[in-house]
Amino acid sequence: MREEVLFEISSLSRNPLKVKGYRFGREGTTPSCVIVGPMTGNAIDQLWIASQVVRFLRQQELANAAFIKGEILVVPTVNPYSFNMGKSFWPLDNTDIDVMFPGYDKGETTQRIAARLFEKTNNYDYAILLEARKDHVECIPYVKVLQTGRENIDHARAFGLDFIHLKEPSPSDTVSLNYNWQIWNAQSFSLVSGKKGVLQKNEANKVIDAIIRFLSQKGLIDYATFAASSGNIITQNDIEAIKSTAAGLFDALVPIGECVVHGQPLGRIFNALEGTLMQTIISPCDGIVSCRYDYSMIFQNAIAYRIIKAEAALNPYM
Repeated sequence: MREEVLFEISSLSRNPLKVKGYRFGREGTTPSCVIVGPMTGNAIDQLWIASQVVRFLRQQELANAAFIKGEILVVPTVNPYSFNMGKSFWPLDNTDIDVMFPGYDKGETTQRIAARLFEKTNNYDYAILLEARKDHVECIPYVKVLQTGRENIDHARAFGLDFIHLKEPSPSDTVSLNYNWQIWNAQSFSLVSGKKGVLQKNEANKVIDAIIRFLSQKGLIDYATFAASSGNIITQNDIEAIKSTAAGLFDALVPIGECVVHGQPLGRIFNALEGTLMQTIISPCDGIVSCRYDYSMIFQNAIAYRIIKAEAALNPYM
């Protein structure tokens, strides 16, 4: 393992921003894979995952010099400033680094960070982004693959996670790191999991196992892994979003990952001052809860639950 500073950006008010990487194997070896951790300062799960992958690779490499077969670069976090200050986005102007790609080296700070990161990570066969959802939810771990015409679902199946979200890119996706990696010929994926600001080790460990399985199956490491799910392909049409009709105190009744049936109560919303029941949230379909609102106060028209509909099992991609 080699620890290196991938790039450094000076600051007028504090120490320079140093983005570190941990490199395994010989640079330029194939196959190659880069794993990039969180760009927001509240993605605790993603930071834990990245650090544990570094720990695993280092321990295995020390025990067996032939363990690493390709080249692996792990970048645990791109935004240590925000982690240090407890902020979601870049603390100086509250901008999101992951909407700045491929970056601009003469632009604003987050554009320059994006440009430098893209330059350092844009020459790998496989590229993995550890991503936390930006809305107020907790979710089951899944692989996000953007439909650019260059995607390969078989590569996504190598992670062994239960669900692969094949997503048509939105305008905000086109300025993300995942999208730009893929446009420039890497096979890129986002591993989405967790709940912002909280370490959920059970869910995080599933992602760690998925990364190790992927590295093994793609010939980057010499390590035996158990077989896992072949991955259910879902699209936006397979997801049912259930919104609240009232604002108040949110009492969730069903956890993520649970199978539900049509008509099953999922949660309740109570008047925050009087305590009266204002809404019982009912499942409109059979399926699996993939996301759940994660805050005890809910707004009217907020998405309380997302359910992967049971009929998605008939998806022709499977």
